[in-house]
Order: sequence, then C-alpha cells, then structure tokens
Amino acid sequence: MPYFARRILDIGAGHNPFKGVTHVLDMDIKEGRERGGNRIVVPTTARLIQGEAAALPFRLASFDYVYASHVLEHLDEPDRACREIMRVATAGYIETPSPFLEQGLALNDETPPAQWYHKWFVFAPRQNLLVFEPKTREEVSRFCSCANGRFLQDFYATVDFPDAQHCFPRKAKTTIFYWNSSFEVEVRDRTVDCRKEGRPCRFSGMKAALLGSCNDIFRPHRLMRLRKRYPQCLAVFRRYGHRTLFV
Repeated sequence: MPYFARRILDIGAGHNPFKGVTHVLDMDIKEGRERGGNRIVVPTTARLIQGEAAALPFRLASFDYVYASHVLEHLDEPDRACREIMRVATAGYIETPSPFLEQGLALNDETPPAQWYHKWFVFAPRQNLLVFEPKTREEVSRFCSCANGRFLQDFYATVDFPDAQHCFPRKAKTTIFYWNSSFEVEVRDRTVDCRKEGRPCRFSGMKAALLGSCNDIFRPHRLMRLRKRYPQCLAVFRRYGHRTLFV
C-alpha cells in the first residue's frame, strides 16, 4: 500500500484485487474469459466500475495511485492505456509477464497466435521507459544479433521451458514498473536489433533475469534441479562466459 494514498484504482483486478483499493475497474464483469472463469472479487471498501483501460471513465488526477497488474499485455493499444493511467493518477505500479517468460513459453507453443491472450513483450530498459514489442509468431522466433540475444536463443534450445520455468523465481518471470508523475511509452512494430539500430533490445534484461536467478542462494534446490534435468545448458553458459553459483 503506498503511503498517504487515499483513492486507489485497480485496473483489471478480477478475482485478486490489491488490498486497500478504493475502486476496481474491469471490462469483463460477468464471463471472466481472461481470468480463468473466476468471478470478480470486490473488497467491501471498494467500488466496482465497468470500463476499459484505454478509455478510463474518470476525471484528470482522480486517483493517488493506480495498479495495473497483468493487464497491458492483453491490449491492442497499450500506449493509449498508459496515457490514460497517467491522466487519471499521479503515481502507480504496472506488472506484466517478463519477456524471459513470454518468449520461453511461446517458442514451442502450437496454439495459433490468434488465440494468444498476451500480445506484447513488455520491458523497461531504463527507469522511466516502458517498451512494448509485438508477440507474434514471427517475433517470438526472432532474436537480437547481439551476444545477449544469441545466449538466450541457445539457452532456450537446451531446455523444455514450460518445465524449466518452475526453477526460476517470480521476479525473473515478471516485469515490474513503478512510476511517479509520468513515464515514457514506446510501442514498437517489431523486435529491435540493438547492434543494427542502436536502440535497447529486450534481451539484455532477459539475460539479467536468467543470470540473476542462477545466483539466487535462496533457491538452490530448484536450480540444482535445472542443472540435473538439463545439463546441456551448462555448456551454453560456459560458451558465453557466464559463471553462476548453480549453473
């Protein structure tokens, strides 16, 4: 709970609203298609409003704080939603699945991309910038030509990621973004290659998430399981000169 925040909006909270919110907004109040069919839970102290993140039905600066957790990756126009969030609030918290998780799960997913609920890779290359790159079949298979991109591509090739993902902590599988006053938004039409375009790619953060997980002293049993089940990934780490505690 942010200090001194009195009016707090949770966008798309569904069945798991943040504690202390005063307003809950959801587009799909009845069916719950994108929340596993679960019914919406509204705290007794909160008000439920039906609406869309890209056109919030609130006045300028109506809220002290806005939560938008696992919402923006679903939207056709996440930049519009981000502008709306900044319009109605002075600070907030945004959370999405990380590109490390999204790309790993999608690489061998045989589900038609048209049925994917998540439409974007979302990452923050710096503190005040949130970037969206399209999660299409073509872009899922695309890797930056930099060393980070090649490292991730080779790593994914050595593991069954839907199984291996359970060896990694939540922080590696989520993009967490705090903002105050405002932030920048960039929606790209493709995967950026940092070596060719001079702009940050998503693979730097993905490498950091992977290496950070493999140095986590609080999860040695899961990392040892990764090492035991997928010993071939050790060669990938060595090839790129990455030394970690457990892999």
